[in-house]
Amino acid sequence: MIERFRVQNYKALRDVELALTPMHVLIGPNDSGKTSILEGLAALSRSVEMPLPAAFQGRWSGRNLVWGGHDTIRFEATIWGKEYKVGGRFPTSGRGVVVDGEVLDGRSVPSGGQETVVSIGYRAPSEVSAAYLEGVKVIREGLSGVHYYRWVPKLLGLPCGLDASRRFKMDITGFGLALCLDEILGADRTLFADLETRFKSFFPQVKSIRLVQERGYRAVSDPNVGFPRLEDTEGKAIYLELSSPATFVSAAQTSDGLLLVLAYLAILYLPEPPRLLLVEEPENGIHPGRLKEVMTILRELVAEQGHTQVVMTTHSPYLVDLFKPEEVTLCQKGEDGAVKVTRLSDSAAVRKQMDVFTLGEIWTSEGDEALAAPAGQGG
Repeated sequence: MIERFRVQNYKALRDVELALTPMHVLIGPNDSGKTSILEGLAALSRSVEMPLPAAFQGRWSGRNLVWGGHDTIRFEATIWGKEYKVGGRFPTSGRGVVVDGEVLDGRSVPSGGQETVVSIGYRAPSEVSAAYLEGVKVIREGLSGVHYYRWVPKLLGLPCGLDASRRFKMDITGFGLALCLDEILGADRTLFADLETRFKSFFPQVKSIRLVQERGYRAVSDPNVGFPRLEDTEGKAIYLELSSPATFVSAAQTSDGLLLVLAYLAILYLPEPPRLLLVEEPENGIHPGRLKEVMTILRELVAEQGHTQVVMTTHSPYLVDLFKPEEVTLCQKGEDGAVKVTRLSDSAAVRKQMDVFTLGEIWTSEGDEALAAPAGQGG
C-alpha cells in the first residue's frame, strides 16, 4: 500500500504531499488538482511496468506536464514502510523522459540517462544487500497493477472483441467489461458464479448473466489521447436474463447504474485484483442509495484482497458521508496556481462538528475555505 505520496512539478502540483489510507477520496472544486494527483499516482505505478515516457499518458510533448521553469517531475512514496524516490527529466521537445535521481531507502541508484526505472530492473544482485533486493521487490509489488477508470457507462455495455493484451483489464472508460467478465468465467467458474450471485442480490429481477458471441469492437489504444479508438470485429456481448418479464436484454440497453455496479463487481472478483484502483467521480450515473452499495463493494475489495488500495475523486457529499475524516483530502489552488491539500482530520471545522453532523453535511455547510483552516484556528 502507498502510505505517503509526494509529487513535485507535475502540472499544478508544485509540491504536494498526501498521507493515504487504504480507501481515500479527494474533494475540492473543479480544476483543483484532484485528477492530476490520480494521474501522478498512475504514472508512478506504471513506471515499474513500462518505459517512463509511456507512464505519462495523454497528449503531451516536451515539458507540457512540468511546472513552469523546471525540467524534472519528482515522485516520493512510502510503500509498506519502504521509502522510494524517483525523478523524470523531460526534454524541450518530444516524449523521451529519462530517469533522474532514483533512491530506495536512502540508497541512490545511478540512472545512466535511461528511460526505465533502474532499481526495479537492477541486474547486479552480487553488489547489493539482501535487504536492498527485498526493498526492490516491495516497491515493484506495491506499485504494479494499477487500474485507472473514468467511467463512460455507454461504453461499458458494448460488445468487446477478443484481445489477449487486455487480460482482466478494462480501458479507462470501462470499455472491455464484456471481455473482462468472459475472462473471469474462463479462469474460475466458481468466482464468476459468486460475482453473479452478488449482482443478483443488487438486482433481484436478474436471473443470470450471459456472455454471447456476436459482432463487437476492438479497442486500439492511443496513449496520446487516453481513450480507445474502436474497430469492428467478432466479440462477446453481455446479456441479462430477466425473470419479469421473462426475456434476455442486451447490457447496452440497460441502465447506467446497473452497468456501473457490474463493473465494480468485476474488479472485486478478478483473479488478480489491482494493487491500486483509481476512480474519478464514482457517483456519476448512480443513485445516492446505490452509491452506498458501490462503496461497500470497494470496502470489501480492500478488506478481502488485503493489498488493494482505492483512491478516488468526488463532488458528492453523499459519498463523503461514507468516509472518515482521515480518509478525505481537500484540494485547492492558491493564488499562485499551485495546489495545496488538507486532510479533513486536520480541519478545525470538522473536529468541532463531527459529533453532530456528517462529513458531507459539514463540507456542504462550511465550504472549502473553512475546511482548510487547521485545527487550533477554527472559530
